[in-house]
Amino acid sequence: MSFRPRIAALACLIPLTLSACSSTSDGEPSASASRIVSGTTPTTSAVPVAPTEIGGSATAEVTSQEVVATGLDVPWAIEPMADGSLLVSERDTAVIKRVRAGVATTLNGPGAEALRGTVAAKGEGGLLGIAVLAGDTPYVYAYVTRAKDNAVLRMQLTGDLLGQPTAIIEGIPKAKNHDGGRIEFGPDGYLYVATGDAGQPEKARQTGSLAGKILRVVATGGKKDGRPAPENPWGNRAWSMGHRNVEGLAFVADGRLYASEFGQDAWDELNLIVGGRDYGWPESEGNDGLPLDGVTAPVETWAPAEASPSGLAATHEALYMASLRGERLWRIPLTADGTGEPEVILDGVGRIRDVAIGVDGSLYVATNNTDGRGEPREGDDRILKITVG
Repeated sequence: MSFRPRIAALACLIPLTLSACSSTSDGEPSASASRIVSGTTPTTSAVPVAPTEIGGSATAEVTSQEVVATGLDVPWAIEPMADGSLLVSERDTAVIKRVRAGVATTLNGPGAEALRGTVAAKGEGGLLGIAVLAGDTPYVYAYVTRAKDNAVLRMQLTGDLLGQPTAIIEGIPKAKNHDGGRIEFGPDGYLYVATGDAGQPEKARQTGSLAGKILRVVATGGKKDGRPAPENPWGNRAWSMGHRNVEGLAFVADGRLYASEFGQDAWDELNLIVGGRDYGWPESEGNDGLPLDGVTAPVETWAPAEASPSGLAATHEALYMASLRGERLWRIPLTADGTGEPEVILDGVGRIRDVAIGVDGSLYVATNNTDGRGEPREGDDRILKITVG
């Protein structure tokens, strides 16, 4: 863990249930952040919080835990829905399931059939991140690995039916490892897309390449979806560069964007993302190689055995980071202008792929013990619902 100076955390914690104050890729050895967005003026907070209220206590603990879904096959992304249900993508089967009242139902329709027919699941590739644009005509956006590339697809959602997909981004380099895949709507209404370096580290700092980047694109359900968002720093889809393999994105209610990133074999990272910044890969890993002219240092680092981070979620009081090889859920307290000391708040459930905040304020966690690198337990893979206080 990094040993940089800490900014003291605020003393009052507002738990997720709104009670009163009181490595190597995928971990191989060697909102509140609701992701529901309406129209072009989305909110990243399931429970509205004024920016002045950002911050929580330095420590917290899990106060309740229950299993809400079992028998999932390598779940990759959890997407909370406005009705309280959850959409869950499965990497290898290329299906999206809706979890409601403890039952996981597979979405159908031409879009679901197209996903099963076009997704090429291999290694870390497959059906990865999903995000929902809500409204009169809801859309599901999905990051998928195909035969020759990674792409972002858009599908209309009608009940439990997915419409025919439209590719809004194509040509993202793919690889068995370092495949990226997390997508997230920002408070500005644009879609942010995390890509891996696809085993071509030299491309991570090339602004014209889609590899090793966080992209920022228009995604409003129209025919021009996928074009660069206005004021992107290099006039293309790229928002930040110098990334090895980002698998977690989370917006804080005050607009800050954080990303969790796999290192190679020394340091994993948590980065505060600012448009136009270079995060150093492959010239730097963690703080190794820094200072380096023009490179932004991470705000936190971990040894891969402690993290190998994937999904990331944010409330007004903390960031929550899923860890694969580390087999734990990290909580990183937020302050008005930074982060506090990371702490482990959940372990003993195996590899954790994603974490999300539901509309009820609870934290939802996806295990990933059936991905070929974990040790499956009874009921795996599972979605857990936890509260923190």
